[in-house]
Amino acid sequence: MTISDDTIKKALQRYHREYDRYLKLAARVAEICRSEIVEGNAIRAQVTSRAKSPKSLEGKLRRFAATGKKSIPDVDAVFDQIRDLAAVRIATYEQRHEDQVVQLVCKRFVDGMGEQPVHERKDKNLTDPYNFYRATHVEVFLTPGDGVGTYTNVMDVPCEVQVCSMMAHVWNEIEHDLGYKPAAGALSEQERTFLSMLGQSVRMGDGTISSLFAETDRRQREQGGAFTDVYDFVARMRGWFPDVNFGRNAGALFESLRPIRLVNPDSIRRQLDHAEPMTESGREALQVFSRRLQAHGETRFNLEPDSSDLLLVLLLPKIGRHLRLPLADAPTESIARVRWFAERYAEWRPVTPAPEINEARS
Repeated sequence: MTISDDTIKKALQRYHREYDRYLKLAARVAEICRSEIVEGNAIRAQVTSRAKSPKSLEGKLRRFAATGKKSIPDVDAVFDQIRDLAAVRIATYEQRHEDQVVQLVCKRFVDGMGEQPVHERKDKNLTDPYNFYRATHVEVFLTPGDGVGTYTNVMDVPCEVQVCSMMAHVWNEIEHDLGYKPAAGALSEQERTFLSMLGQSVRMGDGTISSLFAETDRRQREQGGAFTDVYDFVARMRGWFPDVNFGRNAGALFESLRPIRLVNPDSIRRQLDHAEPMTESGREALQVFSRRLQAHGETRFNLEPDSSDLLLVLLLPKIGRHLRLPLADAPTESIARVRWFAERYAEWRPVTPAPEINEARS
């Protein structure tokens, strides 16, 4: 037997004692993914988290015992080999955002050695015409900066982050519910055929959703008035910065501009002295500011040339002082990042309030 009943019993007893740690870790990783990765980069997605239930863990261990697929000699080996006791899922509305989210997850967290995590992309349809499972898995740990307060006791605990499109998630869940229960027997040929049909519909659905949001973006760019949300902000502003992933870092910029009434393209345009398109102007300003930060040894945050940071650096000469609020009051790390850049800029180049800001407040 690859795992004994006694080992299973003791592992479950330990997991019951430590269950709250896994719940806490999963919730924290999910909140970081939601606020900093999804909302901070204006990506439409749903973020969920869970800690594997003790009953589910027991079922998994007993399947290992029945199949002999793993050798798990003791309780420590259980926790060394089963790495998804805490898990987070990011289901993107559009398939095109999957790789971007994976990159952001790998950049935000660390692996067990404190290095950048390695991701594993799975697309089983490449080798099995009946299997449409598609997702990317990343094992992450909290960074040293995250290990404060109540999180100090979960720094050595892994969390699995799964990234897939929402349509892929539908197929993954249905197939898992039907096919991951050996006691119910193998799937019939008809069941496999229906799953394949569903998988093909899901892949088509990914394309339809992308077309839907492309049309939504087009409509929002043409409409006037205030931005309805961060997605409207990205849709209507990205045309000023061709060939730039404008959604990156856009969430915090959008939230920072709203309190000073920069709530539509016209109000923002009045703060800028650059002709459209502004990509090159933004990159030049970003390079100058980045060199200044480096010269002063300021390394807490970095400006990103393929992001809405281009708009931020072009706006700083006029509105930098209006963004200089205490970092401690920032609701998220992303907004603290915007305020930090504004503070650094204002220290080196004090400016007077622009008349247009006052006009925009009225």
